[in-house]
Amino acid sequence: MDATQPEETASRLDRLTALRTSIEAALSGDVPVRDFASLSREYRAVLAEIDELAPPEQKGDAVDEIAQRRNARRSAAPGQPRAKRSG
Repeated sequence: MDATQPEETASRLDRLTALRTSIEAALSGDVPVRDFASLSREYRAVLAEIDELAPPEQKGDAVDEIAQRRNARRSAAPGQPRAKRSG
């Protein structure tokens, strides 16, 4: 998807992501010094807006992982063999 050609089915997040890609490509090329500052500001603004719209990442720690495995074992139907341990 091209950021300058918004599709009716594309979400705002999709369009911002496409714009971010376009700005990254422009910044990695030969940007005149006079344009670099304004392009960098726009890039930071797009990144901030993407962060606001993107769903939060699910982060878990080792305790969460252990609890999930324990719950999965407990919810297994009786008579079914338990999964082998990894490691």
